[in-house]
Amino acid sequence: MRRAFALVSLLSILPACIVEAPTSEKSGPAVQSSRGQVKPVPVKNGAVLGDVAELVGATFAPPSLTPGDGTRVVLVFRAIKPTTDDWQVFVHVEDAEGRGERLNADHAFRTPTTVWKAGEVIQDEFALTLPPGWRSRAVNVFVGLWLPTTNARMKVRNPEAIRTDGSDRVLLVQLPVAG
Repeated sequence: MRRAFALVSLLSILPACIVEAPTSEKSGPAVQSSRGQVKPVPVKNGAVLGDVAELVGATFAPPSLTPGDGTRVVLVFRAIKPTTDDWQVFVHVEDAEGRGERLNADHAFRTPTTVWKAGEVIQDEFALTLPPGWRSRAVNVFVGLWLPTTNARMKVRNPEAIRTDGSDRVLLVQLPVAG
């Protein structure tokens, strides 16, 4: 009971330093965790990627970027159905001000999608670092799944409930850039 009350209390706090991409009305606000020195900021999502996975959300610690420094990102997926294809995650970071600066952080999962079981929760942790000299004051972080053998992106099944760019990239969050 005490934990439920604490969780409800935490869910009512909006972090001031992250602009969460709009989602369906069922999603709640981003919350701030009370663990660790650098508090990770969870971002909810709910994108359904093909019939393979749901992008539940992510955490960012710290919840902003500084050129030359990194943030620890943990993407959280829930497996929907087993697959025989070895999908990988793509992460595209783009200048939110439209100046054309871009960064890719594509990578393979530590646990391949070929061994995921329905209902399993998969956490994908990696570092995201902007190069020194990055000029924009904010970045959009797009996420999705792709198949390197064919270069195909997995279809976003619920684009009306989340934010996408129309090219099967999910706009997960907009992060501020310090400095």
